[in-house]
Amino acid sequence: MNAIIHRRGRTVLIAFVLFAAFAGLTSGCAWRGGQQDDKPVVEKGVMDLSGYDFGDRGTLPLAGEWLFSWRSQRVGAAFESTIAVPGIWDGQPDGRGGRLSGQGFGVYRLELRHLPQGDRMLGIRLPNLSTAYALYIDGRRVSAKGHAGDSRAATVPYQMPETVYFSPTGSTAAIELELSNFHHRTGGIRSALVLGTPEQIKRLAFGHEAREFIVLGCLLMIGIYHLGLYALRRKELDNLLFAFLCICVAGRMSVIGEGLLPRLVPGLTWTAAGRLEYSFFLLSALSGFAYFRRAYSREITRRWTFVACGAAGVLMGMTWALPMLTASSLIHVYQIFVVVLCGASLYLLIVARLRGREGAAFSLVGVAGFVATILNDMFFYNGWLHSFDLVPLGLLFLIVMNSFIISLRFSRTFAKAEKLSAELRKWNGQLEERIAERTEALRAAEQSRRQLVSNISHDLRTPMTLIQGYLEALRDGVIADSEQRDAAIGTMLKKAEGLNELIRDLFDLSMLEARQAHMNYECVPLLDWLSRLERDFGMEMRTKGIAFTCECDGPGMRSVYLKLDAHRMDRVMSNLIYNALKATPRGGEIRIEARRGPRPFEAEISVLDNGTGIMPEDLPHLFERYYVNDKLKNSSGGSGLGLPIAREIVETHGGRIEARIRAEGGSAFVIALPTMQKMNLEESE
Repeated sequence: MNAIIHRRGRTVLIAFVLFAAFAGLTSGCAWRGGQQDDKPVVEKGVMDLSGYDFGDRGTLPLAGEWLFSWRSQRVGAAFESTIAVPGIWDGQPDGRGGRLSGQGFGVYRLELRHLPQGDRMLGIRLPNLSTAYALYIDGRRVSAKGHAGDSRAATVPYQMPETVYFSPTGSTAAIELELSNFHHRTGGIRSALVLGTPEQIKRLAFGHEAREFIVLGCLLMIGIYHLGLYALRRKELDNLLFAFLCICVAGRMSVIGEGLLPRLVPGLTWTAAGRLEYSFFLLSALSGFAYFRRAYSREITRRWTFVACGAAGVLMGMTWALPMLTASSLIHVYQIFVVVLCGASLYLLIVARLRGREGAAFSLVGVAGFVATILNDMFFYNGWLHSFDLVPLGLLFLIVMNSFIISLRFSRTFAKAEKLSAELRKWNGQLEERIAERTEALRAAEQSRRQLVSNISHDLRTPMTLIQGYLEALRDGVIADSEQRDAAIGTMLKKAEGLNELIRDLFDLSMLEARQAHMNYECVPLLDWLSRLERDFGMEMRTKGIAFTCECDGPGMRSVYLKLDAHRMDRVMSNLIYNALKATPRGGEIRIEARRGPRPFEAEISVLDNGTGIMPEDLPHLFERYYVNDKLKNSSGGSGLGLPIAREIVETHGGRIEARIRAEGGSAFVIALPTMQKMNLEESE
């Protein structure tokens, strides 16, 4: 238990450290654009660059208060108000006592003063601007995306980051940006324009593009990898859902940001790209929720998945059926849908973690980081936070957590496989030993069977030969005297009776071994049973010069009852007593002792003699079928069935029997039988 708690604590600690590192990384990335490091800012449409060295202090975001003219053409525009950049213009004061709407057009103006002197060229990095623009520097148009018109019909929307370069003609430069938006719910500049040297701007653009290419490539490779896993093992639907999650996030990333998909497909319109963005947004949330619901299916019902699929289908239909302006105005519905699925995923992972599900801690940390980036993007695209798109990084973090889970499962699987392999080798070794033992037992059984057949053949052939000889003598008149004839008939009857006893022993042994012999149990006092044995065998033993006694000794032994088939147990005792008689010379002693057994509710009855004893090499084989020792031929005719029959009878009574060599000489056969009442120590006291 302590080891399990230690492993779980270590897992949670690792997950917490990774989450903290990821949170620090993303928060640093999110706020890096907002930190000015004492750099100049735009104030009332002017940025003073006096003493600013781009080589030492790096690029400069053109953030601050730009001059702004609403619903004016660039030429002759009256810049009667200012507007914050970066920021959307929705709800901003229009300078005339009103508020700006999300749709319209306007002109931003910025004057750069005290620019570096000489022939030094500068560059500007423009982000995605909603939804069409034209950039002018000192009255000269240097860049445009789409067509920025003063009405919806005159506007052609298109978004794409752009880099422009210009050479200042003096110490000042006027930057004017004509921006038009009639197709999206919000307009304005979400991310600041960046000013720097050409080399710096190139590095900045290359860094953004390289980051997106790397993340996009990672997502696609991981998605294709999980598709391959699903193709190889169709039962693992988790792999398909996770692949779909990676591909959807990669698809959304290719549409926004650096616009990799529109660059690859020049004919892709802004409207189609927007619909793809929203579609990938919905499908990413749906596939992620479905993946975790299937991975931890016991924590949340399948009905949630059906409801989520239905809602996603309705929103997808609205995305492609409604005009883009209307669809983008429903972004809060999309976001509520995503937030609900994120909350449900966090809930089921928290429950799974509390229930100790494998890998739930890593999944919970990964999803928490992923949800944090989703919320960051929502704030960013709503204009509430100056940041940039972090969802791909959040998904990569989730994939890292998922890789920990896969590694954990693989390591445990390998550990189990190694353990099973070791156990299998052990079992193989034991199996080889068992096979060797069984082979030896079969060999011994075959030898015993042959010996039995030989013994039975001898026992059958000898009396049959004798009977046949007497019958031929009677037929041929060789035995004519009546007394001789009666004696011959008596001998034949005796031999026939011996054959019947041999056949009976064989039948009884087979029935006892199959546990099909009929038993007549009765409750017998142990003391009475021993007294009867002493009466039945005592006189015969004394006539043969053998001392015979039966003793019952030990606490509570005189009140013990046994559940016996008296006839069959008498046969066992008869067999043991006569075996002892054959091995005991005249003047010897045979004694039956009863005492407490080593186990509770058990009595031991021992048949002891001081005769020639048992050879050590015979001891392990005495109770084997067909085994014959000339010194211990029993009353069944010497076929070697007496002791096996005795063992089967005792075991049928729920007891056990064994033979021992006495240290003082002679042999001992010990029978342990269950008693019908507990031996009371206080009774003897």
